Amino acid sequence: MKKHSSQTKFLRQAAVIVTLAVAAAGCSDAQPAPTPGEKPNAGDTGAVPGNKKFELKLMDWQGQNPPYQAAYDNVINEYMKLHPNVKIEHIYQPLANNGYDKLLDTQFVSHNAPDAIQLSGDMINKYTNQGYIIHMEGYLNQPTPYSGGKKWIDTFVGGEASFLQAKISNRFGVISFVPVDGGPGLADNRPFFYNKDLLKKAGVAEVPRTWKQFIEACQKLKEAGITPVAADKERWVNWINQWTGNQFGENYASQYFDPKYDNIKELYATKRSIAALTGKIDRKDPILNTQIDLVKEFSQYWQDGWAGAGEQAAQQLFMYQKAAFLLDGNWNYGYYKENIKDFAWDVMPFPVITKETSPLAEEAFPKGNSTLATYGWGLNKDLEKDPDKLKVVIDFFHFATSKEVQNKFVDTAITNSPVDGVHVPEVMKPFMETEKNKLKNPNGNTFYLEAEPTVRVAASQQFYTGKIDKEQYLTLLEESTRKSTTKKAKDQLDEKIGLPNAMAAVEKQIAELESAKAAQILIDTKKKSLETMKLQLELYKQYAEPALK
Repeated sequence: MKKHSSQTKFLRQAAVIVTLAVAAAGCSDAQPAPTPGEKPNAGDTGAVPGNKKFELKLMDWQGQNPPYQAAYDNVINEYMKLHPNVKIEHIYQPLANNGYDKLLDTQFVSHNAPDAIQLSGDMINKYTNQGYIIHMEGYLNQPTPYSGGKKWIDTFVGGEASFLQAKISNRFGVISFVPVDGGPGLADNRPFFYNKDLLKKAGVAEVPRTWKQFIEACQKLKEAGITPVAADKERWVNWINQWTGNQFGENYASQYFDPKYDNIKELYATKRSIAALTGKIDRKDPILNTQIDLVKEFSQYWQDGWAGAGEQAAQQLFMYQKAAFLLDGNWNYGYYKENIKDFAWDVMPFPVITKETSPLAEEAFPKGNSTLATYGWGLNKDLEKDPDKLKVVIDFFHFATSKEVQNKFVDTAITNSPVDGVHVPEVMKPFMETEKNKLKNPNGNTFYLEAEPTVRVAASQQFYTGKIDKEQYLTLLEESTRKSTTKKAKDQLDEKIGLPNAMAAVEKQIAELESAKAAQILIDTKKKSLETMKLQLELYKQYAEPALK
């Protein structure tokens, strides 16, 4: 599963909250949320009627990802063996050019959408608000026959608490999807795939674990006439800058603000942005300069012509043994396993930057989410018109999320599971968090993070290829950072489009939810969001507004 930058996380959440009222206004046919723990209308979801035949349609985008496709096909085939009266059609629909949700939009309106559909977080929230997918709360609070009668929701990592983000993202405050793949615990920093044969040829005896060891290995490869790293002009540039930077400056920007704003994760990106706007973090900043120097030194080990290479060109360079290291994700592991036959390779975690490299290094990585992402399968609400068929669909997902089935699924798909107690495949270990993942608010290179994305990538390409010097690079980043942070502050302070307007909308929503006696968890969460937005506005007014005058 591909996962989709933390500095805009809070603003996106605020935007979601504001737009919920709009979504609600255009959704008159949606049904009210079931009461948690309430027995679903479909009755005993563990029973599959054996006196009739059922044809189910499941749609996802995994045809472009062979290991996932095979994993789901295996689950489907095993289920049909258990239930010969059930036939399941597995439909592949590409995501490209928004074709997936465009098709779904049409199918839902015409009531011919598949019975179950794999959905991203945005899709889940959209179709929940529009009333097109089933609220799963009641079903999840019933026993699952494939897990010894345990309550279904308790079989997932973290239980009900792990679904909190999903609940607060839709206007009903409900869970409306079933997670089947991609659980918590994936490290933010992707690992390096490496060619064992090339490392051995260059005399690299041990797999690098620290940045110092990694650079030493790259130097040996270079001296042996082997290109150390396959890089590309955009994805690589962003990844390497952010994943080296995120090992520096835990809570660094907080020193410039009142301690009352400490320990609120949602405010950290705001503080970093304001620190750049007001010049508290400037071009002389030690962390910023350390990170720039580190990557500049590293760039000598990238292939010639990398600034004109796309992602696929970098991948092919590695596969054709023209480079020893490639940065990539677990979603491509199966592809390499299937297609690399002529050399030995493996995967190593992203190297940790230690104090041997820089005394400023935290010697740690960021801590990721410990709860389930809003991602999984939505069930077509039209199923409620056919209770027997709905029983079968629910039963299939009981089966697909059983511990026994998931232990097989993760090995084929090469992923980690959302189901509690399922093993992590050995090949997934380099992709997973470890005890080194403990930083809550690493600061990194403020200029790179705050600059406009196209500017920072273009400037990095010029700097790392020697077309501009460090001072010119800093100037480009600084100018873009000042422009972007100024606009961000002005927008957030604006009464019509900024935080004041967003807060008013949330206050109205809270009043409406209280009047409608909505789920308390939804009301409480929105109140917490409102309080955080108030603190964010205080930050802008107290620290940013004077700098704008």
